[in-house]
Amino acid sequence: MICVSLKNDKFLQISDSITNPYITEWLADGKKVLGYYCTYIPDELLYAANLLPYRIRATGNTETNLADVYMVRFTCSFVRATFDMALRGIYDFLDGILICNSCDHSRRMFELFDLKIFGRGNYPKPASQFYYSIPHIITDEGFEWFYTEIQELKTELEEKYNLETITNQDLLETINIYNKNRELLRKIHEMRIIDAPKITGSEALQISMSNNSVPKEAANRELERIINSLKESEGVKSNAKRIMLVGSEVDSTDFTGLIEDSGALIVSDFLCFGTRNFLDDVHLGFEHDPLKSIVERVYYRMSCPRMMDDHERRLEFVKNEIKRAKVDGVILQRINNCDLHGCDNMLYVHELKDLEIPVLNLDREFYQADTTRLQTRIEAFLEML
Repeated sequence: MICVSLKNDKFLQISDSITNPYITEWLADGKKVLGYYCTYIPDELLYAANLLPYRIRATGNTETNLADVYMVRFTCSFVRATFDMALRGIYDFLDGILICNSCDHSRRMFELFDLKIFGRGNYPKPASQFYYSIPHIITDEGFEWFYTEIQELKTELEEKYNLETITNQDLLETINIYNKNRELLRKIHEMRIIDAPKITGSEALQISMSNNSVPKEAANRELERIINSLKESEGVKSNAKRIMLVGSEVDSTDFTGLIEDSGALIVSDFLCFGTRNFLDDVHLGFEHDPLKSIVERVYYRMSCPRMMDDHERRLEFVKNEIKRAKVDGVILQRINNCDLHGCDNMLYVHELKDLEIPVLNLDREFYQADTTRLQTRIEAFLEML
């Protein structure tokens, strides 16, 4: 067996840029691309409407000069970086944006895209904004409320884009496609947590970012190819410390590379660009109502800190993953001014003590403005393990 390198894999290279040939082809076919920030979205509904859900990211951006005019410096630098790219025209391929109240920073993109991006005189095409609310606690009443929100979103999509009615059959077909996609991502994740991981943490992140940037049928073909290739690999054999990465948005291998180049291997994570993407499938528990099943998955899935009453379930996942992946240490990181991950991370610092697992808690900016400080702290942490 040989060690298979994904360094020059064309699918992973999609993660290096914002647009890609799949998007170009999708738009050339007369279809539309809808951008979104938060993973609490009904992907299957959008895809059934012939809309390509595109996870907005700021990969490669190193400044927020333009965005700083409209957003103060104590707002999330990840959100500012994405808006900065939009102001520079990099997101001019979008036909609309879908925003929810995941956090106050990304929520503000609803009006800013309206006023400063889609509303500017030279935006290349008509574009629409869509908004819906998600409860901050998980209850049966909250589920019914959220279901109503998504029903209204479905109607709004059909009206604004002059779509034919999105049928149950359309939804069932996309549910199958997306469930398959999540199954393939879980298979790759299992190859990551074994004793000799077949991929690095940076490669896993690239796979996730690419997966969120292309049509899912194409993504599924590529993921199956990668899985078949990795089966022939002997894996990464090294004395690197096995790390679990937890916290805020990570959409650049600059940060994961900093960790792994310091003598670690990120064998698991609890990130929105990582495991939270694929832990839960849509189960058809509501007869004759696949939309409600889609909403059920989104609402009751493994949560992020915006769900205020679900920390214990998140903690249980982190503890189980530490044991499954034989983690040597946990790196908690949050982007400055993110109260949600800041609160969760502080709880983890104390709660993981009963596992006697070393924890490093980092505050950082989205762009690598303080690389030397981060590298010093990471290297010192790894030396301690």
